[in-house]
Amino acid sequence: MSRHLILMAALVCLAAGLRLANLGNVNSRTPDERVYTWQAKTWLQSGQSGLRSMADEYKADPESRLYPPPTRVGMIRLVADLMRWTGRYDETVGAKISCAASIGSLLVVALIGMRFLPPWAALTGMLLYGVLPSDLAIARRTWTDALVELAGLLLIWIVCEIARGSTRLFWYPLFALIGSASLTVKESMPVPYALCAVWILWVLAKRRAWLHIGILLATTAGGMSFSLWWLAQQLGSLSDYVGIVTGIPKANAANPYALEYASGPRYLMLFAFWIIAPVTSLLSLAGLLAVLKRRERPLLWLAFFTIAYVAISMAVPHWINLRYVGNTFGPFCLLAGLGAWYLNAAAWDWMDTRDRRPFAAVAIAIILGSAIADYLRFQRFFIRDETDDLAIKTLIYEHDQ
Repeated sequence: MSRHLILMAALVCLAAGLRLANLGNVNSRTPDERVYTWQAKTWLQSGQSGLRSMADEYKADPESRLYPPPTRVGMIRLVADLMRWTGRYDETVGAKISCAASIGSLLVVALIGMRFLPPWAALTGMLLYGVLPSDLAIARRTWTDALVELAGLLLIWIVCEIARGSTRLFWYPLFALIGSASLTVKESMPVPYALCAVWILWVLAKRRAWLHIGILLATTAGGMSFSLWWLAQQLGSLSDYVGIVTGIPKANAANPYALEYASGPRYLMLFAFWIIAPVTSLLSLAGLLAVLKRRERPLLWLAFFTIAYVAISMAVPHWINLRYVGNTFGPFCLLAGLGAWYLNAAAWDWMDTRDRRPFAAVAIAIILGSAIADYLRFQRFFIRDETDDLAIKTLIYEHDQ
């Protein structure tokens, strides 16, 4: 086993340990967490009829529309099943699912990094991702966002494999399975699913791989149809599901919390990344330059996905919350790792025959210092001050303290 794999394994274990260590130190739960827990307990008590009654209440009661809709059946069923298995019925059950999903995301980011980035870039990206405050915060909460992030990263990995030239047909049903299943967890998943599918179609069209295109279209159409059918069965009808999902933007636009805490100029979404991880943000910009220089398809895809997904989120009114762009956390940190590697390589070329050891020591100190600062920022924001969300107003408040 190479030293790079050993170091990557050590970083993954460290990052997983940080998530597990902070799982039990949440002193209060958010309204969303209480709603997911209540929905799961309702499912356990009343089954499908209970879910349908929640859907009827959501449609009839404006106050219910301020909270997570009952259309996220995949999340509800997972929490309910774990409740049944563990015998616990509080918000910590869903938090365990988020923590497990976050650890799964660590493994996928490590896989993407080692397969498509220079080894030291992958290791740097993994270090920065492992201590990213927003990701650590999500991993300890009963939210859908950790599951959504894991599903998004798996789709990104599959696209990277196809973009690099893999011709194996099993990628397409696997892509359809992950993407279609994720639709049952949160209604926002069609966005990353569609971005990934469009990129794959573009790659395959350039290759004139018509058989692969046909398999991709058939499997994704079949998978989405089955997911929609299953959701319709759970909620009562397809019109019930569609009516709830299409009404979410309107409900969010009238939500006092969203208006107060997740509104403002669209550039504040970018500022949120800066608040959470300033050095990582700067290095990610350098990573974009490295992508343009190398022009490798998997790296171009990582850059495109990150920019496109953040831009789409910025376009939605009252949506300035880092929870909603968790799909970009992995690519964001990998781009930062690539940026650090690119700047280091450029500096070494400039130094030529000079002694490079002092520079290497300074570069390592900056990266390690940034990682330590990010983790301390997580501790200050989310442990000491008990900040319970990633909405822009809460982050700005913490930044100004």
